[in-house]
Amino acid sequence: MFDAKKKHFSQVLLLLTALWLVACGELEFGVETKVSGGRPEVTVVTTTVAEIPEGMVLVTVTPSAQASAANQVTATPTAVATQPLTPTLTATPTMIPTATPTALRAAATSPPLLPTPTLSQPIVTSYTNIVDWISPGDSLTLQYEATAESALLCLAPPMSDQWDCRSAPTSGPFTFTVAPTYRTNLQLQIRLYAAGYESLIVDFLTLLCPESAWFFAGPPTTCPAGPPVTTHAAYQPFEHGWMLWLESSDMMYAFFDTPGQTFAQFYPSQIPESSIVPNNEYDPPDGRFVPTSGFGRLWRSDSWVRENLGWALQPESGFETTMQTDVQRDASYFYLLNPDNELVVMNTYNSSWVVRSQP
Repeated sequence: MFDAKKKHFSQVLLLLTALWLVACGELEFGVETKVSGGRPEVTVVTTTVAEIPEGMVLVTVTPSAQASAANQVTATPTAVATQPLTPTLTATPTMIPTATPTALRAAATSPPLLPTPTLSQPIVTSYTNIVDWISPGDSLTLQYEATAESALLCLAPPMSDQWDCRSAPTSGPFTFTVAPTYRTNLQLQIRLYAAGYESLIVDFLTLLCPESAWFFAGPPTTCPAGPPVTTHAAYQPFEHGWMLWLESSDMMYAFFDTPGQTFAQFYPSQIPESSIVPNNEYDPPDGRFVPTSGFGRLWRSDSWVRENLGWALQPESGFETTMQTDVQRDASYFYLLNPDNELVVMNTYNSSWVVRSQP
């Protein structure tokens, strides 16, 4: 009995000594704890310490970090703000629906139809007329290229609007026949149409005519611009030329005997009225005259005409004349009879004139 108490006392004393050594840092030991099946498993580690009596065992039980949630309580530290927190707006991403792939359709067996482009206006890219002379009743081939919706071929006598039109292709070659009844040279137009617009190919056809188309003998081989016209006329000779007025056109002409024999033509609007004509007093020498009426108004108001014609040789007189024109590609010619029944040929291209006796 005494021995048992003594042994128990010794164990308590040793335990107190071990605790004191631990507190003083002179005792080292290790403990390993495992968890299995939700309950702590105790592993006993025995560490030898100097002067620990034989048979003494230290046991420490510690929950493992892998303990189940039911057996583990974790303390979460709370952060203490030193200043008020500023709320932060956080964008919440929006879920973008994902397209579900569908089965590809079979490729079309033929390409889709494309709209036909609409012309904005007719366009002419080329034109060639290889014939300069043609007789009535002959055929002519025109070579041209154009982009258009429709086309017309139109013919008319020179200086007229009496057009004879017929359907034509929008691109050549195009062959047509000149009517055998034509007795004039011809204006030619190919009129091309698209989107409400019109484009023109313009040319001139010189026709070869019989002499019967002219009012005088020995005419040119070309056709006239039209049939001859007979009209009343006024005539007055001057020292260096003469003046002519034609009733049919109300035109006035001054012919000068200067070198080259030029002429000037005056439209009715160019002849001044009596109220604005200078009322100068002229004293012509014997046998000379100051012109009157229309000739006088032009002579008084135009110093160039007055100086180049000089004084009139006799008063003006009237007569009947016949006239006819010949319009060609490069010039126009005017034929008329003067009071002496001589044929006057006027070249309107270079304003020259000559008198030719009729055969």
